[in-house]
Amino acid sequence: MNVEVNYKSISRTSSHIPFLKTRLQVGMATKESDPSGSGGLSRQNSGVAGPWESDLTAVQHSLKFVKKLEEHYVCPTCKGVVLNPHQTGCGHIFCYRCIQGLLENSPATTPACPLDRGLIKSDEVFQDNCCKREISNLDVYCTNSPNCSHRMTLCRLQEHLQTCQFESLQCSNAGCSEVMQRKDLQEHLRISCSYRMEPCHYCKHPYTCCQLEDHERHSCPEVEIKCPNKCSQMIKRCMLEDHADQCPEVQTDCVFKKYGCFVRERRAQVQVHEETALNDHILLVLGSNTKLETQMAILQQEVLLRHKELQERSRQVSGLEKEVRPLAQQVSRCDNTLSAVQRSLEEQRDHISSVQLQLVELSSVFGPGVAREELGQIRASLDALRQQVSVTEGLKDHLGELKETYMRHSRLLSIHTAQLECNEEHFRELESTSYDGKLIWKLRDYRKRKEAGSQGQGPCLSSAPFHTGRSGYKMAARAYLNGDGAGRDTHLSLYVVLMRGDFDPLLPWPFRQPVSLSVLDQSGTNNHLTMSFKPDPENTSFHRPGSAAATSNAPTNVASGFQCFASHAQLETPKNAIYVRDDTLFVKVKVDTSGLEDL
Repeated sequence: MNVEVNYKSISRTSSHIPFLKTRLQVGMATKESDPSGSGGLSRQNSGVAGPWESDLTAVQHSLKFVKKLEEHYVCPTCKGVVLNPHQTGCGHIFCYRCIQGLLENSPATTPACPLDRGLIKSDEVFQDNCCKREISNLDVYCTNSPNCSHRMTLCRLQEHLQTCQFESLQCSNAGCSEVMQRKDLQEHLRISCSYRMEPCHYCKHPYTCCQLEDHERHSCPEVEIKCPNKCSQMIKRCMLEDHADQCPEVQTDCVFKKYGCFVRERRAQVQVHEETALNDHILLVLGSNTKLETQMAILQQEVLLRHKELQERSRQVSGLEKEVRPLAQQVSRCDNTLSAVQRSLEEQRDHISSVQLQLVELSSVFGPGVAREELGQIRASLDALRQQVSVTEGLKDHLGELKETYMRHSRLLSIHTAQLECNEEHFRELESTSYDGKLIWKLRDYRKRKEAGSQGQGPCLSSAPFHTGRSGYKMAARAYLNGDGAGRDTHLSLYVVLMRGDFDPLLPWPFRQPVSLSVLDQSGTNNHLTMSFKPDPENTSFHRPGSAAATSNAPTNVASGFQCFASHAQLETPKNAIYVRDDTLFVKVKVDTSGLEDL
């Protein structure tokens, strides 16, 4: 293949002739190695630039060479130093990006060289590695001169810029757009950047410097601020809600609001009001108590009416049971009859089938007259069977009606029974309530409940509430038949628990009245087992239920009493007494009410 070389386009000094020959020889060899003559830059001249060349594209025109850049190292298109040099068929050197742009953007199929107007063919363009090596070894100054005085080869420039102290860099903190030299970056990141992270002086959580002041002023939970209710105290922001529950300047209601006192003032004034207006409050409570007594009288009358209704319902239930019993028997008989009729019907159907077969046989053996006579008899038999079937169907419908009546009566009986149990339970509760500070508690099924307690099934038994007076303390007894705590599996444990009552605001607290617990002797010799205690005012179990001092808002306090009241052997096999008779145990609670004023 012939290679034409236009020597007129070579305008270089004689010292570069060997260089050009070598380059031309490389070009010829390249062209001969591609006999297919395919176009484009897809032969050995792949156009792939080295890493240092790609990084220098942005500073291509601002590079400062130590020696003046020779003309043949300048790209004819972009006028900058040639990066990733490619030689054309006419012998000129271009940047890869520039020659690629000429080939792709030229309107003509073969663009003209900007130096000699010779045609540039894509299959004659190749990567000039010799020129690339020469350019890479040219000495240049750092792009940050005159601040930086370093000089290095062009291929080492980018490596130097990675550590150059005068290179311009943007702050790495999110949100900061400041640009500075590398030597000033660390000081900026540590000291002057408004977006650096600093811990809050109070809560120690990290925030950017530009947000830190606003955080401490408006949202930091550990900053102490003045009470918003103007009580002059400095409170941490996170403790404001707790402080509001004790602040003397907060607006609160009188504790007797539910009795009709609607005073609402500062907490300190409300406390003074509660102390000074005690007589008025007592009058309000007495008025409320009068209403309660009236309501209780009404409820007692209603209980009597319900009791009468209960008795009437009981009589109705008894009557319904008497009515349902024969109906149930009749339904049972009808079921038996229906079963028998169904069996008979099946037998008749089988018999009819056999008769029909016999009729067919007779018709084939005898003449028509005989067959007609036999057929008449068979029809009479079938009519009789149809009548029996009709009677059976009627009995079946009647049986369905009886079943519906029975189910309706059963549902009514269930409803009446449930209502009866509910009324009895309510009546027992009203009957068992006492107002003299005494409780006699009857514990049935002693052994069964004790065994259930040993298996962890409802070990605690509670009595009905009792009171020390009409407007006194509300209390209840608790028992662990299988023992509690130290008395587990060996002793009976008895306790007394204070409950939240309607008159607690009027009563003295803590509770100080002595309490006696007894297991009663059922032999008649009065050898009762009794243990007493006097409440400890410091124990929260004897503070007002639901108050702050009781440390709980529960309707009852923690029970107090005796874990080892009496051993099981002492209860079940006593020497001079009987404590468990007919599987029943009696517990007595007595509160010493001396010193208590009746409101």
